[in-house]
Amino acid sequence: MFFLFKKCFGCLLAPGTIILILLSFGLLQLIFSGKSKRSSLVWLFLGTMCFYLFSTAPLPGALLYHLEKQYEPVVHIQDHKEIKYIVVLASDARSDPNVPPTSWLDGPSAFRVIEGIRLFHLFQNQPALIMTGEGCGAQMVALARSLGVPAGKLIGENESLDTHGNAREVKSFVQDKPFLLVTSATHMPRSMKIFQLLGMKPIPAPADFRWPAKNTIYKFLPAGNYLSDMATAIHEYFGLAYLNFFPGRAGK
Repeated sequence: MFFLFKKCFGCLLAPGTIILILLSFGLLQLIFSGKSKRSSLVWLFLGTMCFYLFSTAPLPGALLYHLEKQYEPVVHIQDHKEIKYIVVLASDARSDPNVPPTSWLDGPSAFRVIEGIRLFHLFQNQPALIMTGEGCGAQMVALARSLGVPAGKLIGENESLDTHGNAREVKSFVQDKPFLLVTSATHMPRSMKIFQLLGMKPIPAPADFRWPAKNTIYKFLPAGNYLSDMATAIHEYFGLAYLNFFPGRAGK
């Protein structure tokens, strides 16, 4: 029930939903209001401005870069020689036998798996890779196997519904030992907080960096990928705020 409420509330905070509400409210006021149209024009202006700010690069780029710059990628093993597990968090996936495993995962999940494999080789093929996520663990394992990771070094987890669930399921494997945590750089601050609140010792290994992008005039033109970036930013900042207000929820 709580998971469903969280998902519904997240949908209300999506950029497209915010824009739709503002524009619809302004349009309805414009059609059905009495003498004054000023308030309806204000709502329409707000909706238009939100559309521009959410669908161009500066605002979502600044918000995501603030998240991404908090942790550096892992490039050396000197300080982490005793690592036995690399935990890779999922984003989304599908299962279609008509396409190769490289097409089963969405972009963020694929980037995370590839980074997990890079770290696996960096650590001389010693740690086990734990692939975790609702309905995604098996697809992530399949991709890793297709790219040469031995089956004996892969553990798939398919039951958890969100990052809290990922952490709970992983804890039975890693226990109180340090491990590498692989997820998108934008998702890393919230993931680290959740795993730490559960008494675990994650070492951040961010992947899927998006910003800063090259400055061009096209960054100031609306594009769908910027709306997607804005949705990611809102989701992550809302999740961090929630954890700050309700840290005990990380264990439930």
